[in-house]
Amino acid sequence: MGVTTSRRGLARLGLSVLLAMAAAARAPHDTRAADPVLPAPAVSVVFLEAITFTGSARLSGDVKRVELVLDIEGSDRSYVADAARPGSGGTVALEYVLAAPSGAILPNTDMEARFRATLRDGSVVYGPATTVHYADTRLPWQTLDGEFVTVHWTAGGAAFGRRAQAIADAAVRDVGGLLGVESGDRIDFFIYANRDDFYDVLGAATRENVGGEAHSDIRTLFANIGPDAINSAWVASVIPHELTHLVFDSAVTNPYHYPPRWLDEGIAVYLAEGYGQGDRSAVEDAVRSGALMPLQALAGQFPTTEAPFRLAYSESVAAVDFLVDRFGQEAMVTLVRSYAAGVTEDEAFEAAIGLDMAGFEAAWLESLGAAAPIPYGPVPAPAGPVPADWIGSAPVPSEIPGVSATSAPSPSPGGSGPDATPGTDAGATVAVLILLAGASILGALLYARRRRAP
Repeated sequence: MGVTTSRRGLARLGLSVLLAMAAAARAPHDTRAADPVLPAPAVSVVFLEAITFTGSARLSGDVKRVELVLDIEGSDRSYVADAARPGSGGTVALEYVLAAPSGAILPNTDMEARFRATLRDGSVVYGPATTVHYADTRLPWQTLDGEFVTVHWTAGGAAFGRRAQAIADAAVRDVGGLLGVESGDRIDFFIYANRDDFYDVLGAATRENVGGEAHSDIRTLFANIGPDAINSAWVASVIPHELTHLVFDSAVTNPYHYPPRWLDEGIAVYLAEGYGQGDRSAVEDAVRSGALMPLQALAGQFPTTEAPFRLAYSESVAAVDFLVDRFGQEAMVTLVRSYAAGVTEDEAFEAAIGLDMAGFEAAWLESLGAAAPIPYGPVPAPAGPVPADWIGSAPVPSEIPGVSATSAPSPSPGGSGPDATPGTDAGATVAVLILLAGASILGALLYARRRRAP
């Protein structure tokens, strides 16, 4: 009995070995090829022209596509573009060229790039990342680090850089202390002595009267200041003005709602230079001529032509000056900081001063002795005639926006509700019912006659 059992065990062992060998022989054909190994992108940058990402990878037939995934500083979305067409496999060159013309990508922007392969079963393989710092390499930059701001300049010597850095640090310290916010990450301040170089980086769409521009997404300020202008009053104003925008952004950042532009620009002008005589005269002239723009018109982009553009700034600082004068500086700070919670205009203003946005504007206009500005743009269309089968009360003209009682058309005749007195519509309905009944009886008589005929 024991001998018989041993032979069966040996037979089973031999069968197991044969099955294992067969499985091993079939393995290369049954399992998916190994995941591709993707390289870190090599990068070549030509400033104001293009950024080229390249690489090489050996791909199997399981790879459906290969892409470049690019994350750009200041954006919460990834940029994805095809980097190769894999075909049936083998060694494939990977490449993507990102166009970077004037204004497309600002200097001092960081990027992170990597290749990504998508397999036919839907799985994804990422390669290692490469970090790119996009910089203006055309000019010989000098650099000076301050407490909050790092200044970069090209002309004017060391004294120029020290003066610019002192103004910048003082502005960030004062505005941050006023609004009660930390300065956050360091701010880079690039000063271009040449106007053409300055506009090259900002792009062709930049307005010709712009001398400085702040970009909170990359914590960078650009300005056009000649080496002989560093001690001018304009420079002592434009640097704090633009840096105020960056501190203001730190105070109000939220994922839902940004404050109106007139408040942002008004505070920047107010803290940098105050409500000066030039702005006062511009607002007074606009009140007399009826050219004053409503604050709602200044909530987004400012006008593009020069006169309304400058008036928009004058009105903005006038409104902020009124806010501080009537309700106090603490109310302005409360108003600004409340936006961090993502509140609406009305909620922010009511929490700070007890008035909604319309109430604040009405009080400001009253202080100027100005009538409410005439709104421009689309207006509601007048109400049309009421349909004949309308159920319910006809709209009251006074309740229709933009329609007066005298201009509203008269409602069409018809029932006006369940209590309406029966009129011609009710009589018509009865007549139709009688005709239908008569037609039914006549049809029945004709059918019966036809059946009796044979």
